Amino acid sequence: MQDISPPPIFLTSPPPPLLILFNPLPYLARRPLVTLALAAVVGILIGGALPSGWLLLAVTGGLAWVALLIAALRMRSGLPALAWVTVLVFATLHLVARQTTERHPLRAFLEQRDPMAGITVIANGRVEKALRRELPGSVTREEYFVATEITSPTLGLRWTGPTVLRLVTGGKENLPPGSYQVTGFIRLPSPADNPGQFNERDYDLRLGLVAELRGLEMKPVALDRWNVEAWLVTAAERCRAWVEHALKIDLENAPEEYAVIVAMALGTVQSDSADLQTPFRNSGTLHIFSVSGLHVAIVGFILWKLLKAFGLRRGALLAVLIPVLFGYAFITGLRPSAVRAAVMASVFLCGALFHRKGDLMNSLGGSALLLLAYDTQQLYAPGFQLSFAVLAAIALLGGPFSRPFLRWVEPDPFIPRVLLTGFQQGAWTLRQQVVGLFTVSAAAWVGSLPLTLGHFQLATPVSLIANVVLVPLSFCVLFAAVLTLLSAAVHFTAVQALFSNANYLLAWLTMKSAVFFASLPGGNFHIAAPWFEETPPAELVVLRMPESAAVQHLRAGRSQWLLDTGSSDHLRYLMQPYLAYRGVDHLDGVMLSHNDIQHAGAASQLWQSHAPPFYYHAATEPWRWDASNTAFKKLRSEPWPGKPLARGDRLTLGENGPVTVTAEVLHPPAPWWSRRADDRALVIRFSLGPHRILWCGDSGFLAEKALLEHFTPDELKSDVLIRNQHASDASFLPEFVAAVAPKVVIASSQNFPAGQLLPEQVRETCRERGILLLDQSRTGAVRLKAWPEKLEIVPYRAPGEVITLPATP
Repeated sequence: MQDISPPPIFLTSPPPPLLILFNPLPYLARRPLVTLALAAVVGILIGGALPSGWLLLAVTGGLAWVALLIAALRMRSGLPALAWVTVLVFATLHLVARQTTERHPLRAFLEQRDPMAGITVIANGRVEKALRRELPGSVTREEYFVATEITSPTLGLRWTGPTVLRLVTGGKENLPPGSYQVTGFIRLPSPADNPGQFNERDYDLRLGLVAELRGLEMKPVALDRWNVEAWLVTAAERCRAWVEHALKIDLENAPEEYAVIVAMALGTVQSDSADLQTPFRNSGTLHIFSVSGLHVAIVGFILWKLLKAFGLRRGALLAVLIPVLFGYAFITGLRPSAVRAAVMASVFLCGALFHRKGDLMNSLGGSALLLLAYDTQQLYAPGFQLSFAVLAAIALLGGPFSRPFLRWVEPDPFIPRVLLTGFQQGAWTLRQQVVGLFTVSAAAWVGSLPLTLGHFQLATPVSLIANVVLVPLSFCVLFAAVLTLLSAAVHFTAVQALFSNANYLLAWLTMKSAVFFASLPGGNFHIAAPWFEETPPAELVVLRMPESAAVQHLRAGRSQWLLDTGSSDHLRYLMQPYLAYRGVDHLDGVMLSHNDIQHAGAASQLWQSHAPPFYYHAATEPWRWDASNTAFKKLRSEPWPGKPLARGDRLTLGENGPVTVTAEVLHPPAPWWSRRADDRALVIRFSLGPHRILWCGDSGFLAEKALLEHFTPDELKSDVLIRNQHASDASFLPEFVAAVAPKVVIASSQNFPAGQLLPEQVRETCRERGILLLDQSRTGAVRLKAWPEKLEIVPYRAPGEVITLPATP
């Protein structure tokens, strides 16, 4: 029976990519599904760009028809007409779906209110299913809730009609499907506050969610007696739990290796092992750490070989294989990457079912059509873009990249194959596999590079070599996992333990290989965004963090400094994305204001990821009676390169042309004792050239009084004052404000806990003295760009509103 497995990539010979680029019509004419998929993409982009109105859609469709008519005359087929219909259909689908959410009356009402405010409502509707969104830091239970009636008793307002909401219950288990009456607090998700931060509001809009409903009381009205979808989800969760249990045999004392195996088999990453992803990300091999197209392809290949051993005919084999692939995607939690890969594989295999020669590009086109028809918003997902871009690059570039190696991977044509020894045949096969892996890796890297730079500002040239090693290792890990599960299914415990221990070794090799490739000099680097703007000589970015933690990034030329680190969660979900966005791969130093988990909790992890040579801290830290688990005590238990700072210390942080950045410590003095950490916090005045910026952090009454006693108003005077809320004491004293005389005050504010809310007294003082107050609950991060002649202040949420302060002597 003929084997329909795809040939090695180095034996394919598609037309040269440049020929396709400059004359695509003949290529597209032979691949109608690619043409229709491109038409669908054009239609979605049109539907997303139009503000509203069907007239604009008709005009745009008419222009597209003219362009396609010209192409039809050249191609002499009806394909352009069908492509024009596809453009119009997908533009309409996307426009309707987008405006259904964007123009919902409830959303329009909430957008006019304070972004931190919400309203108390009573909502009647149905819980359809669990809403599994892999959001950064998301730990609460969420439901897909379709409300039919929403009432606000306090405002006397009522909204009717189907309204899709994200219901956050906070419970330990998901709600069973059925009708509910929910009393809770409704609002829009918070927009992104910092550069590089995940934008939850845009993400919800893509999902078609109108708003977020935080349930305080959920009363069931009528639960579903029989819900097929809920039953399937429960069955998948039980199956997933069985797989995790079966894979854990003999690995109880190897949590990291077990976490790698489970992540590669099911895509499940435990919260305490999330840091294991870092070396895979930095080596450009993160796709093997979580379920992706590679895993579905490997599982499909393994099952293909196992099923062929039973002598199944082609039709029966595919009839078994395709449902199994979707079953695997379902068990992994229907992750978008797994579903995409299952759809792609099924479309490709269906061609063989109908005795058609498989064409990767045409299969990609058919898969894209199916996925975009189901949800046009997928086009904007980075994972969707990367999946199709990588596979398209492999299809187009794999052949050309492999041609220079043809003589090296093919034996001498004048020597009959039957005369080759087994060792020689194995050597040639090994060469073919190595070259195939390298050329596929190179093509995938070229195809993904524009998207990884655009979405993640990350380039990983080391992945060209890393994938040659890690992809075979991932195949071995998954193969060993399949054998472990088969042994567990037939209760061969001894054999199961044997395969599990073999997988431990493979997972250990995979981890060490990823760490090695990630540590190679120049193997990965970030490129600062945005790329197109003029870079100032120095800048200070005041980030907005939860719990009013103050974290700032200071750049002086090529010198990079961080002021406080935030907590561990802040580092993972806010700081690391920000540092990647700004292209920061190293730090020249970190200043820790005081011993508080929200300010210094991530110091240890930051040391491991960015290796700052020194941590500068107040000379009064750590406090002698601090608990042993505080951030400073933990750092002191490690070989920590710490340097104490006290009043009078001066540091030169960097120099760029005419702008020199210095730091002068104003508080605390060395012999200063206070039981409250906020009173021991560093107060530093930074000079960015001629511009003075006073960083007070959480300092309160005692620190401000000490500053007034020791310094004259001329010595305290600053252009910008950066402050947070003291945990329990008064601050922003009128006499202190008069001495500093700031033109701009940047202040944190947080509704919860109540002590972190910006006091009204601060707002009144700023109004009376004509000081511009930037409340970070409204502005988000604030960027201060220092030039020799001016200081530009740019709020992140209003980038067009630039505040300019001229330089003063």
